[in-house]
Amino acid sequence: MHRRLPHPRHIALAAFCVAGALFILSPLAIVILTSFSATAYNVFPPQEYSLRWYETLAAQGAFYGAALRSVVLATATMAIALLIGTLASYALVKYALRGRDLIKGMLLAPIVLPNIVLGVALFIFFVRIGTVNSYPSLLITHVLVVTPFVVAITGAAFANFDWSTEEAAMDLGAGPVETFLRVVLPQVRAGVVMAGVFAWIISFDQVETTLFLVRPGQSTLPIEMFLYLQKWQDPTIAALSSILILAAGVVVVALSIAGRGRTPADIIKQQREGSG
Repeated sequence: MHRRLPHPRHIALAAFCVAGALFILSPLAIVILTSFSATAYNVFPPQEYSLRWYETLAAQGAFYGAALRSVVLATATMAIALLIGTLASYALVKYALRGRDLIKGMLLAPIVLPNIVLGVALFIFFVRIGTVNSYPSLLITHVLVVTPFVVAITGAAFANFDWSTEEAAMDLGAGPVETFLRVVLPQVRAGVVMAGVFAWIISFDQVETTLFLVRPGQSTLPIEMFLYLQKWQDPTIAALSSILILAAGVVVVALSIAGRGRTPADIIKQQREGSG
């Protein structure tokens, strides 16, 4: 039996997908290879290979404190943004609020603003009220930046939610809070988890808005990397970036294993079928 050859459209689509993947991944490959260069400046391809820049990175004590501050800040930002964004998207999807489109537009507005413009505007605002270079101002800024992404992702999850299950729970005597925590939230947890991951990553990676609000000696990891590049042009930052790329890859693999290769839409659909 002769196997039918793939249609030319399918071959072209596959080639386009492969080319797109290579285009996206090639900068990461360049960064990783550069981190193993033996020369004291960034050059590609490396002439010789060495681990000297990973050793140099290990001796940079400023990066340790900056990484810890970034992790704490991103975690706090994620928690607050999830609380605000999840409740906001729940209300926007479920209720026919007066001015709902206006409220949604205001919540999503930071997405369309360039981060550098938003950072300058918030810097001027916090200077006027006398709270610039304070941790609460930095936290508020990060929450403002990441909340729109939480609203968008959780809003999509609520749009696929079967509201009859909530009504059934309340008919059986469950209160609004209990119904939300025990019926609604478990069925949209895939969307909430994805929103939390996006919020954490976006907060951890913030540079433009953070640059105007950090105190001296209290820089986050991206700001510390930026300051290092102003002084040195060696591959130390490439070594640090390679570690961050590896960490991101581990997170993606862990989420894929936890979801067993399913998308959030697949998980939500399965949960709806199970509840029915």
